[in-house]
Amino acid sequence: MDLSKTRTVLFDLDGTLVDSAPDLTVAVNRMLAERGAEGVTLEQVHGWVGNGTRKLVARALTGRDDGEPPAAELDEALARFLELYSERLFVDSRAYPGAVEGVQALAAAGLHLAVVTNKPRALAAPVIEALGLAEAVPVVVGGDCCAARKPDPAPLLGALEALAMPRAGSLMVGDSAIDVATARAAGIPVVCVPYGYRRGVALADLGADATVERLTELPPLLRVAA
Repeated sequence: MDLSKTRTVLFDLDGTLVDSAPDLTVAVNRMLAERGAEGVTLEQVHGWVGNGTRKLVARALTGRDDGEPPAAELDEALARFLELYSERLFVDSRAYPGAVEGVQALAAAGLHLAVVTNKPRALAAPVIEALGLAEAVPVVVGGDCCAARKPDPAPLLGALEALAMPRAGSLMVGDSAIDVATARAAGIPVVCVPYGYRRGVALADLGADATVERLTELPPLLRVAA
């Protein structure tokens, strides 16, 4: 697929720009400990990320991917998790190799950039700032910014509206089947990275239009000057 006409790039956050699982795991385990529950592993959290914080907490409380604890219990646990996570959003989290450099290169080339994540915006925006990308990425759409979250196309379309850019010439960059499904629903192409939180789905099975090993490979793929 020829992506040389791309003028707008919409990035997923967790698993694409940053490995946030270490700090998520700390917050999850502090919340569970306060409730007298057994902690979870980093590997488990890696497999649970991608559907928003409410789903992450539900999985942590039940130990199951499809776990559905009582609503009152989940609401209470989620509120405490968000308090604990907000205290350390970027302590052990790290940008993936080439992620910051790739985003900065696209911004320097004049492309319009946004982050679209299922994480609440109040938690996502400080991570973008910690990465040093607040200027390069002026629009951050969180999971609480629209009536629906990914894989519904509304967040992507909301980001395009905020950037005042059309669907034509836009591109989604992510790491998971959720990102691919979101891009397809929005009618835009999608590029995936081989790392992140694919939740057991093989890279070849994601159905992306292209893959890059690192985000520094995006400028040449899009044929823009880095």
